[in-house]
Amino acid sequence: MKPRVGSFFLTVLVGGALLAGATFAQINPTVMPAVGPLTKQTMSRLLLTDVAREGNRIVAVGDRGYIVYSDNDGQSWQRAKTPSGLALLNSVCFSDANTVWAVGHDSVILKSTDQGKEWTQVYSSAKDQRPLMDVLFVDATHGFAVGAYGAFLETVDAGKTWTLRKAIPVVAKPKPSTSARGGRGAGIEVEDDTDKSADEDKHLNAVIKLGEGKLFIAGEAGTMLLSNDNGKSWERVVSPYKGSYFGAIVANDGSVLVLGLRGNVFRSADPSLRAWTPVASNTKASMMSATKLADGAIILSGLSGTLLMSRDNGQTFAPIESGTIKPLAAAVQGKGATLVVVGETGARDVALAAGAAGSSAIKTSSTPSSTPAIVAKP
Repeated sequence: MKPRVGSFFLTVLVGGALLAGATFAQINPTVMPAVGPLTKQTMSRLLLTDVAREGNRIVAVGDRGYIVYSDNDGQSWQRAKTPSGLALLNSVCFSDANTVWAVGHDSVILKSTDQGKEWTQVYSSAKDQRPLMDVLFVDATHGFAVGAYGAFLETVDAGKTWTLRKAIPVVAKPKPSTSARGGRGAGIEVEDDTDKSADEDKHLNAVIKLGEGKLFIAGEAGTMLLSNDNGKSWERVVSPYKGSYFGAIVANDGSVLVLGLRGNVFRSADPSLRAWTPVASNTKASMMSATKLADGAIILSGLSGTLLMSRDNGQTFAPIESGTIKPLAAAVQGKGATLVVVGETGARDVALAAGAAGSSAIKTSSTPSSTPAIVAKP
């Protein structure tokens, strides 16, 4: 299975409002290719939001519910057969060599059992149309889908049924004050509205597996959640940053990276996730997703054509020339020393420069071992 490639690429926060899907679709006119082989010109016009790889099969998802796949490292693509009337798809993952999952707007969950050629809709809700932003399967039958406004779905029967749950622990809200105003407002009870915005409905943007029975969720406004019992219960993790996270990944050494708005990246080597170290990205571009290559290198994809690579488990990153300034959503291993990267202009090949994230790596202001950690305090 691929390491988690986060999504929420098509979401931007403007003045606290959530704008998704159509915002980018207006920039890049919608293309609706027929099922079957796609020309390079058509591929370059597709709006793709996530990509996953299993063996030779690469599967990417995007606007209007289209799904494309390739068996030759992205040199040619075909459009898969999908249900009609779908909206934006945000995330895709494999649960085994043949089974693929995709989630998106209208709380839609799709499943394919032939490596992504044909898809069926296994879940949607007319009452609950919150966009789903990420999907993860910890084994062939047990999976999770997370999304906007605290959306959290779980299946334990390979997608036959999905249970809607609350993952974000409830915070006790302040009780109204019993004091009363004097003067003109005498006798009027004053309500204490301190921190009334308890975040049970924060957007959940990425869910990853940390280890056996251990899961992690990252999301809006510094939301971090940790489960030590395979998703049965969740606890809050105190975040080193109050902005939104769009992706997360586990490095080969077990450390956890989170990434999000304005180039913010943080790393924790603490199993309890209490201590976090800022990682220098040297960019203000929001980072949307992370993936891990076969050799353990970590790739971050983001806005303004930003690609970053680390070969030291996320302690330092170096830029990769992507050949575009358009938003990039996600990447997977390509042929040899290349990436297959998806985004606003479809899919493209990107060469990995020799020695990237080695001697030419972007350095933090101090050596990785001495960078001060931010220790969370409850």
